[in-house]
Amino acid sequence: MGDGAVKQGFLYLQQQQTFGKKWRRFGASLYGGSDCALARLELQEGPEKPRRGEAARKVIRLSDCLRVAEAGGDASSPRDTSAFLLETKERLYLLAAPAAERGDWVQAICLLAFPLAPTRNLL
Repeated sequence: MGDGAVKQGFLYLQQQQTFGKKWRRFGASLYGGSDCALARLELQEGPEKPRRGEAARKVIRLSDCLRVAEAGGDASSPRDTSAFLLETKERLYLLAAPAAERGDWVQAICLLAFPLAPTRNLL
C-alpha cells in the first residue's frame, strides 16, 4: 500500500467461484482524486502468487460508482466482519470490513465517490 492513501486496511471481497462463492482478503488502499489520478479503491493480494487469470491488484474507479450501501441481512461475511455493497457502472462488489470499521470505509468511499452530494446534518 502506497503513500497518500486516505484510508488503508484490509477488506474482504466475495468472488464467484465454479462451485459457490468465496471470500478473499485484500490489503485495501483508498485514494482521493488529484490532477494526476482518479479517486480509487485499490485491492492488493497478499504476497502469495495470484491465481491464474487473476490480477494481483484490483482497481475500482470511484468515478464509476453508482451506489454504496449496507448489504442486506442475507449477505454472510467472514467472522467479525460486516458486509457492504459497492456498485459501479460495470459491476456490483460485495465487500466486508471488520465490523468496527465498516462505517468508516463506507463514509470515506462515499465522500470520494460523491464529492458534490449534499451532506446531512446529523444533529
